[in-house]
Amino acid sequence: MNKDSPNTQGFTPSLLDILRLLSLETIYAKSNTGSRASSPRRDPTTPDKYAGGDASSPRKCECNVRDGSKTTSGDRGKTGAGVTGSRTGRICHSHKEPGALPAGANYPGLLRHIHNAARFCLPQCFEGAYVSVKQSSTNNWVLGHSLSFSSVSPGGYKVLLSYIDKDKTVKLPYFVMEAAPGGQMSTEVRVGPTEGTRATVVAQIADGEFYSFESIFDTFFNSSTASIIAVNREFIALHYLQAITEQLSLGAEIVARGHTAEITSASGAGRWVVDDHTISATLGNRGLDLCYARTIKPFLTVAALLEVGFSVKRAVATLAYEWRLDEWSVRGSVDSDGLVGATLQRALGGKNSQISCAISALLNHPNNKFRLGFGINAAII
Repeated sequence: MNKDSPNTQGFTPSLLDILRLLSLETIYAKSNTGSRASSPRRDPTTPDKYAGGDASSPRKCECNVRDGSKTTSGDRGKTGAGVTGSRTGRICHSHKEPGALPAGANYPGLLRHIHNAARFCLPQCFEGAYVSVKQSSTNNWVLGHSLSFSSVSPGGYKVLLSYIDKDKTVKLPYFVMEAAPGGQMSTEVRVGPTEGTRATVVAQIADGEFYSFESIFDTFFNSSTASIIAVNREFIALHYLQAITEQLSLGAEIVARGHTAEITSASGAGRWVVDDHTISATLGNRGLDLCYARTIKPFLTVAALLEVGFSVKRAVATLAYEWRLDEWSVRGSVDSDGLVGATLQRALGGKNSQISCAISALLNHPNNKFRLGFGINAAII
């Protein structure tokens, strides 16, 4: 983050974030269908967090899940290093379940998810207070409501409508829309044209125009994946990740401006995975991302992250951990910029409870500022 930016500001989680937290699965490393041994996280049932990238930041929109000007201890991509992954906005949450891909397929996941084993430990801090209610019907539709209060980020009332085909193994098609009374709207649609492909479109609309438009097409082969990402007609990224062995995956990314043939960045990536730890790295002309995650106990994962931006001549190092049990989870981090953040999520009434609370704290030592957040999530089944 820049020194002159208001880096103690937080964000208010939207219903999009909460829905993904409850329903989607992330692939952290090369594995067989349903295997968890290759990931430092024993229960990979949560969404991808924001990855570093070279894509341009979307214009400010009050309906965004995260505004690029609001930097928290959970934000990555501070130096612009790493692979494209919508570092200031949403990303596609491609996931694998039994029957999702051709029989016997082994693949390394997507390149933009290569650092997720470490980045998942980062707390997603927020500021203010919110109450969120999700109502699930007997069919595939889910209706949600959210009311938030914040002094540093847009608050107010939002409504969410989502659709997931529960009868299909891969839960596609997938649709989610979030709208605010002021006319701001965010929409994500994901379909599977074939058994081994996924197509995703994410649009954010405000003031009668597109503030951000992102289209993603992912292809899954038996031992590799490929992606095409177009962001706001400005950047086009090509990704490829190949599983060399059960432990080693190598890949590359090329990013070009959408209106010219000029290549703006190129990078290589690699990941080494064993049962209890993961090492991943991306290196290109923009910078270096290096991540390490290790499982100390079945319930405790620690991570270290280093970002070096060659063009901005800046480096950021971060230490993080996640302590996760059935009824609650704690995530914390500290970085070289002096930001210390932590979040606590607790199920009320037991692990099968449909009510939970979240507490967030973010301390900026250089500016001597502190942000506190509290939220309530409820589900009506």
